[in-house]
Amino acid sequence: MQSEKVEIPEKFVSESRRTCYVPKRYLLTFFAWLGMVNIYAMRVNLSVAMVAMVNHTRAGSPNDSFQVMECQNLIHYDPADEQNKDEGFKGAQYNWDSKAQGIILGSFFYGYILTQLPGGILSERFGGKWLYGGGCLVTAVFSLLTPLAASLGTAAFITVRILEGLGEGVTFPAVNMMISRWSPRVERSRISTIIFTGSQIGNVIAMPISGVLSSTDLLGGWPSVFYVFGAFGCVWFIFWVLFVYENPSQHPSISKEELLYIEQNKDEKPKTNLAIPWKDIFTSLPMWACIIAHIGHNFGFLILLTEMPTYLSGILHFDIKANGLLSALPYIVQAICAWLASFLADRLRKSGRMSITTIRKVCNSIGLFGPAVCLLGVTVSGCRPDLIIALLSLALAFNGFIYSGFNVTHVDMSPDLAGTTFAITNATSNVCGIIGPMIVGYFTATGQTIANWSEVFYVTAAVYTVCAVFYAIFASAEPQAWGAANTDDGKKHSLAEIKS
Repeated sequence: MQSEKVEIPEKFVSESRRTCYVPKRYLLTFFAWLGMVNIYAMRVNLSVAMVAMVNHTRAGSPNDSFQVMECQNLIHYDPADEQNKDEGFKGAQYNWDSKAQGIILGSFFYGYILTQLPGGILSERFGGKWLYGGGCLVTAVFSLLTPLAASLGTAAFITVRILEGLGEGVTFPAVNMMISRWSPRVERSRISTIIFTGSQIGNVIAMPISGVLSSTDLLGGWPSVFYVFGAFGCVWFIFWVLFVYENPSQHPSISKEELLYIEQNKDEKPKTNLAIPWKDIFTSLPMWACIIAHIGHNFGFLILLTEMPTYLSGILHFDIKANGLLSALPYIVQAICAWLASFLADRLRKSGRMSITTIRKVCNSIGLFGPAVCLLGVTVSGCRPDLIIALLSLALAFNGFIYSGFNVTHVDMSPDLAGTTFAITNATSNVCGIIGPMIVGYFTATGQTIANWSEVFYVTAAVYTVCAVFYAIFASAEPQAWGAANTDDGKKHSLAEIKS
């Protein structure tokens, strides 16, 4: 078995320090993270903008009045505010009921699921740089077209959201392939976590900014939400193309010692492109453990991601500006806890005190069992907004551990098939992006009530629990036989080779 760390000669370390060298794997991490921030911002901004886009006076349920009476004394709700609720919103409004809103919010995932597997296969054959960058660019372009599509009708709006999903679908498998090529083993948890928690930062940025933009006159109100983030995505693409390279060996200004460090701390490289062993993958229990865990995570995460603004508005009656800020708060906590967990996981791996499989199982159990307990707490919290926000924040704080759990296990099991394996689990789990809003729409069709939302949280907690148990029993983070064929007998670049 290869050692977990290769020491770099001191003279090279000193040379890098004297020249203020910035490691190129850190630049890759930063720009991949920034891309993740933007694509998630473009995914979730509709959740906040939806509150401004819907004509609540005409689309509300007759049962909503019951909920107003249920919560008004505890949160100082004034029924007169409901009549004036839309006055702060700018832009055209549409008469979508809760079921129609669920279909619109879920339409993105129809396209998103379709391009996951092609994205994984293409990233392994042709690389992840242009696939990741191109996927982000396509998402940005269709974000810019969203207001126009909404004005043309519901069908056009849904079509653009599906096309946006098609573009974004290739990004996650592609960036996972980039992680496998650029990250040393003992830095794998933190690099993967930092990049993927760009999704949380995207939420943190998108939700409050979307709330503010939707209530201003800038570019017509809520349409500015899609213009601002779409434009940022186009600018990001330019920087990605200029500063990021496919492999460390292709980077023109990478230091020799960094290249050595990465190469010596990577898993063995196949002699030729590894044929995808589909049968072995789908009959592997560790692979199924990743699939099931990813389903559990996405089911809860996507319900909270797409529906939290509606919950805060319909149950706790926060206005759109406060809605955006409070919707973002749990994701700030989640990102911080994810980063801390990743550094702890890497330190444990480096120390050798725990096996990598045990580390992944512990992190994943915290990441799925924790949110289940917190959501059950929300169901007995009534209309106490401070307690509910605290529990939702704690739920996502626990959930941050999954980035050092199943999320990086794909790379552990088979670095050279990391794009395909992540595409399989991500495509399967993102069916929840379609089902989740429909479930919320089904339970809340009779009104935005605490009882109806409690049913949503019961189902979510149950899914979290079942999936956590499955991963804890069957997962493995060791290299799998189906992902390690035709290896190059561990041949690595030597210092002399890199110096020459």
